[in-house]
Amino acid sequence: MKLIRTSLAVAAFSLVLSACSGETVSMPSSSESTTEVVRNAKTTSTHPFAVENQLKDWWGGDGIPITWKVSETENVYWDGVSRPDAEPPHGFQGLEQPPFSGSFQSPLEWNIRERGVRFVLTPAVTIDGQSIELEPIRVGMRGLGDNYWLMDTAGFIIGCTARAEHTFTSLSKQTPRGLLVYDVDMVCSSTRVAEVIIRNYQKR
Repeated sequence: MKLIRTSLAVAAFSLVLSACSGETVSMPSSSESTTEVVRNAKTTSTHPFAVENQLKDWWGGDGIPITWKVSETENVYWDGVSRPDAEPPHGFQGLEQPPFSGSFQSPLEWNIRERGVRFVLTPAVTIDGQSIELEPIRVGMRGLGDNYWLMDTAGFIIGCTARAEHTFTSLSKQTPRGLLVYDVDMVCSSTRVAEVIIRNYQKR
C-alpha cells in the first residue's frame, strides 16, 4: 500500500490553525508583579490527551514498541508542567510505549489566551533494533471559547464537533522486515480525553 499525501488537506489544516492565531501573550518574568502572575494563572485550561500503542508484530513477535516524539510547539502555549514536549509523566517527549500497555494520558495545561495552540506527535517504531518514524500527527487546539481539538495526518483531518469526534486512516511504512500497514485512529473531544491510537490495519 502506497502512502498518498494530500497536500491540499494539509494546507487547509494549517490555514485553520493560522486563522485561529491571536496576539502573542508573553509569560510573566520574575520582575513582574504577583498580580500579573495570578492573572495569567487564571487563563489556564486543562484538557487531557492520550496515546496508545496497539501494534501487533506481523512477523512473529509479541508486538512492536513505539517511542513518541514531540515537535513544533512553543512555550507561550503552555501554563503548567503538563505539556506535550515534557518528559513522562507530564508529557509525551521520549515516551517508550510497549504494545498493549494501555493508554498513556497527560492533562495538558494550555494557555486559553493563545489561539492556534499546536504540536506535532511522531510515533517511531523499533523493528530489529532500528527506529523508524511513522507519519507525523499534527495536533491543534482552538481557544477563546472554542475549546476543541484538531488533528491531521497525511492529509486526513478531524475537527471535533458534537457530530464528528472520531476518524481513522490507513498508512504504510517500509521496514527491514517488509511493509508495515497500520491504522491511525484519531479521537478528539471537547468533553472527554482526546487520543491517538496506533494499531494494525483492519479491513473495513
